[in-house]
Amino acid sequence: MVDQNWDDDTKYHQAKGRAWLMVAISSCCSLLVLALVAFAVFGVGLFVAVVEVLSR
Repeated sequence: MVDQNWDDDTKYHQAKGRAWLMVAISSCCSLLVLALVAFAVFGVGLFVAVVEVLSR
């Protein structure tokens, strides 16, 4: 965006808004992936504990 020849502030603000929207969407996706990984790790730990208790 540095080399753009902005004819007015409207296009600049639209581009800036789209950039922040993409940052927000990618942040949400990253948090979702981290939550899924944490849930998977917790789920595997819980599964192993249940199998251990039932195998006695």
